[in-house]
Amino acid sequence: MKRALPLLALTVLTASLASAQTSSGLVLTSSVAQAVRKTITLGGDLKQWDGVPQYPVTLSNGVPSVPVKNSGYYSLAWDEQNLYVLGVFNQPKATVLAKLAPEAGEWWNDDVLELFVRTNPYAKAPADLHFAINPAGTRFKAYTATTDYKSAGRIEDTRWVLELAIPLNSATFPAAKTGDVWALKVGREHQKAAEYPIWPVGGDFNSPNNYGYLAFVQQAGDPAPLAQTISAALGKSPAGAPLTSRISDVGSYSVYYGKQASTVAKLNNYDLAIVQPSTVTDAQIQALHANGTRVVAYLSVGELEKNSPYAGRVPAAWVLGENKNWGSKFIDAGQSGWQTIIQEQAAALNKRGFDGFFLDTLDTADLYPKIAPGLVKIVENLRATYPDAVLVQNRGFALLNDTATTIDAVMFENFSSAYDFGKKTYGSVNGDPSFVENLAKRGLVVLALDYAQPDQTDVITRDYQRAKSYNFIPFVSTISLDQLLEVNP
Repeated sequence: MKRALPLLALTVLTASLASAQTSSGLVLTSSVAQAVRKTITLGGDLKQWDGVPQYPVTLSNGVPSVPVKNSGYYSLAWDEQNLYVLGVFNQPKATVLAKLAPEAGEWWNDDVLELFVRTNPYAKAPADLHFAINPAGTRFKAYTATTDYKSAGRIEDTRWVLELAIPLNSATFPAAKTGDVWALKVGREHQKAAEYPIWPVGGDFNSPNNYGYLAFVQQAGDPAPLAQTISAALGKSPAGAPLTSRISDVGSYSVYYGKQASTVAKLNNYDLAIVQPSTVTDAQIQALHANGTRVVAYLSVGELEKNSPYAGRVPAAWVLGENKNWGSKFIDAGQSGWQTIIQEQAAALNKRGFDGFFLDTLDTADLYPKIAPGLVKIVENLRATYPDAVLVQNRGFALLNDTATTIDAVMFENFSSAYDFGKKTYGSVNGDPSFVENLAKRGLVVLALDYAQPDQTDVITRDYQRAKSYNFIPFVSTISLDQLLEVNP
């Protein structure tokens, strides 16, 4: 098991206890924003925004999500030419950071308004369009969709005001009409106060599943009918259709990479066991099957493991970098030769009688986004070749909208506790459930894997309880995954 790699982080990875949808999948009215038909002159009197709803950007991305000290709001308007955005954020002038140039790579060191937009929220894997602007109106280029729009910012004594006019019917945005619905997430960064609130529900800036919705309207009205209409459309679309899982009946699982035969035998206490194929025998697999335990084999799809027998077939041109925690190498998964190697490994594992594959290192795409299509293709090829196999994806959240209909479960490694390789210590964390929560509501099984020492019973208890509160299936072990801890809260 590889330690989860950090996302190409724009903000701090924290958690939210809220969701843009109810447990039954209905869109909350508080997650629907209305863009009112009105032409706005950037930099003009804010009275021109009268009659346009204001949506608070105040919920922190901590646990629990609470209002931040420096509040603010955004508003939306539109006409045939532009989508207009207004952001008004309370902040003492002396604390505002707005010094970086448009070309800045780490622009998140400024205070920033961030927009995340999906113009087709009903697609299976909708494209994310990202915009980042500081209080002075500087439009940042790195990691964003475009800077081909207008902005006007001003920093006042107790607040900063930012207005945008983003062209419609352009290379970035399609034309819009009354009744259209897009997906939207709005974030604000206040660096000196360490506040990073997000509309609508908090959560991580990088999560693909904590969006609200933007409805194009003539005049502002009751959001409830809009929420009902969006809910109905989602239920009929690839973005909201129910997901099926071959392990929907699983109530417990384990991960064991050790070699102790007596411990392998204890895996029959679990409905699902994830193992290293080199540490179990065919006879042990058969014995677990006889007990009704499904056995899934580890398979690294985004990294070449240290001492891999396939190392001689991997040319240097495929290697993207090194995972220093494990001594493995990040691989360009788009290479057809690498995909062939994965298929050969899967064939050998299938021949031994494993019930499926635990697909690790998919989050290599977080560091090297260009390989994301190659990783998705690997998952799709495995499903096509082994239609009855259990496929469990470890993290790889950036790929989930593409893979959710293909896999049976996603593992959220480090959901509530983790191992720090630098300090060599264990400790509690707060993984953001919004990465997987909406998919879980649609039927995808979520496995939570956390790390702790055997004597950290308080940490283990919290890990189990927190996972169960989201209907995730928990398991806790040491970082070496060579123990079955007796604590089972």
